[in-house]
Amino acid sequence: MALRLRYWVGLVVLAVGLAACGGAAEGALPPPVATSPPVAGQGDDGPPDVDNDAPAGECENTANILSRVDRAPAALLRAVALDNRAGNDDGDGIVGVRFAIIGDNLAFTNVEEDAPYCIFGSNEADCGMWPRDDQGRYTWGAGGPVVTPGHYDVFVEVFAAQADSATGSDTCDWRFGIEVIGD
Repeated sequence: MALRLRYWVGLVVLAVGLAACGGAAEGALPPPVATSPPVAGQGDDGPPDVDNDAPAGECENTANILSRVDRAPAALLRAVALDNRAGNDDGDGIVGVRFAIIGDNLAFTNVEEDAPYCIFGSNEADCGMWPRDDQGRYTWGAGGPVVTPGHYDVFVEVFAAQADSATGSDTCDWRFGIEVIGD
């Protein structure tokens, strides 16, 4: 309700302001200037601020293919995945993990075939650092587009070497949303 009231008050103020202009000539306005979109990243040079970056996503209704998403502080996130018939360590019985991030003008994907399964790729236990371009801006993967504030959907799909005994499928997947916050 308060949001609607704020909206209507804003419209009334805008209408009064336009009426007060008395129809100022368009020629008096400065020419438009191109601006670049906002770039995500913390002012302290840390990675972009992301809300819901540690979701509770996990494979559901599976008996053997087990997976979850963990936060990787400097690299967004990683998936832990295993088939408990092959072992209890990350990667046991798993062929790979596919990550996809979909957002406004973005379709980033990465397939990891070796544990740890890091969204931006890495063989480091902590998944390394979120990639940057030559200007130091954070990007969606090495050489990818610059990260900008907004809502993004994250999809995680785990591929196992053999079908799960409960579902009969050799994959499990889930999705969740994240919000990249601007400066």
